[in-house]
Amino acid sequence: MNKKIILSTGGTGGHVFPMIAFHDYLISKNYEVIFITDQRAKKYFNKDMQNKVKIFNINSPYNKKGFLKIFAFCKLILSTISSFFFLLKQKPKVIIGSGGYASFPVLMAAYFLGIKIIIYETNSILGRTNKFFYKFSQKLLLGFDNINDLPTQYQRKAVYVGQLLRNSFNLENSKTHNEKKDFFTILILGGSQAAQFFGSTLAKIFSEIRINEKLIKIFHQCKKEDVDRIKFSYGSFSNYELFEFKTNISEVMKEADLAITRSGSSTISELVALNTPFVAVPLPASLDNHQYHNARYFEERGCCWIVEQHLFDSEKFTKLITNIVSNDKNRLTEKIKNMKVMLKQNIFYNFENEIIKYF
Repeated sequence: MNKKIILSTGGTGGHVFPMIAFHDYLISKNYEVIFITDQRAKKYFNKDMQNKVKIFNINSPYNKKGFLKIFAFCKLILSTISSFFFLLKQKPKVIIGSGGYASFPVLMAAYFLGIKIIIYETNSILGRTNKFFYKFSQKLLLGFDNINDLPTQYQRKAVYVGQLLRNSFNLENSKTHNEKKDFFTILILGGSQAAQFFGSTLAKIFSEIRINEKLIKIFHQCKKEDVDRIKFSYGSFSNYELFEFKTNISEVMKEADLAITRSGSSTISELVALNTPFVAVPLPASLDNHQYHNARYFEERGCCWIVEQHLFDSEKFTKLITNIVSNDKNRLTEKIKNMKVMLKQNIFYNFENEIIKYF
């Protein structure tokens, strides 16, 4: 039986990490797997896997103007033609697209060649690429259990399978928060999507917050070029560590009592899997405001707080953090309790069970 599958996804961590997790699972089940993404994803692959990944050198046309927009569309068309001949040679049985503009060329080529398409949406609302290809797909697999919230035309093919998480984020690794610690640990996540706001703004707040510095430890993700600026913003507050990327980020998440984060689907699902309560600050510029909807999904289920950046009030935010750290441990415990019932078990099996019927 032909067990060749192509995984096609965008190049951000939120797109790539779930597909890497599923790639590893499929390999363990003796499938032949080809991974297709764009150049942004290179940093997420180990040396072994880099040689097995097809990289598209394309850019999103959505945020371009004038000639650059036309140029981006031309590269998209050329990548589609390239994908057509690539698929003719590889002859995959199924193609799984999980969104991002890098998925577009291979999914379009698959449609013309009559290859079965399965769409996987990790966010709580459909992204533009997935929305475009939904009508050509066999199934729409969802990371969030919100089928009834979808427009009627999308519900017919929709199946909730859950969020694909890397092994280091599985439920067995979650913590109880019962362990005694010398300080309250806060993890600030966001990287390039949070550079200015999370960098200077949050660092300044913690430099002025009226909590004994010895009671707080902060791990703060930032870009390398922002380190000096953020250090300056922290001022005399010294109990923090800045980092750009950690291969053991799951260990840091487990150690954290609270995270402050953007609300990409992978990141907040990983926090929920590890039972780490979080304050979500959705990226205002996210396409179709999907980060807000992701965070709202978990807020409604009692797992997090939401702070909208355009409504940000430093005084209210400081009060929220101070209450959580100093006075409101019961609310943390309640959120951990809610998280423990959130993520669906046997996610990889659920996913495989939905695609194997098309072989």
